[in-house]
Amino acid sequence: MTDWLYPANLKFYDVLSAFKEKQAVWPINSKIEVGDTVYIYLAAPYKRIGFICSVKKTDIASEIIRQYSAPYMKNSGQAKPQDKCFMILGDIKTLLNNDNEALSLTALKANGLKGMLMGARKLENNPQLHKYIRKSCG
Repeated sequence: MTDWLYPANLKFYDVLSAFKEKQAVWPINSKIEVGDTVYIYLAAPYKRIGFICSVKKTDIASEIIRQYSAPYMKNSGQAKPQDKCFMILGDIKTLLNNDNEALSLTALKANGLKGMLMGARKLENNPQLHKYIRKSCG
């Protein structure tokens, strides 16, 4: 099983509402597999890891998920779901209910995050950051 750090841009997708559901759909931007763990990093104004979930299903065509993701799309002109495959995320754990600064962008950078988080990152490729996130998320 692999751990991933995925960024979420709240300008285009209502992540907070989508992740209140039992399961959420998310575009695949990596070689992710069923059983992998995904940490969702929320962009501004949060700038922190907001959710942990597990991959339940992969390689779902956009035609199938369009009905599920449409209510959460904010700027349909920006996103092109028809060009991507999606995954179903479940076992969603919300981390926004606490003030754990250990999950903030500043703390992540101090513990191994390099550069801007623009795409999915396989955490095993950065052992320092991987260990820190696992410890901080309990």
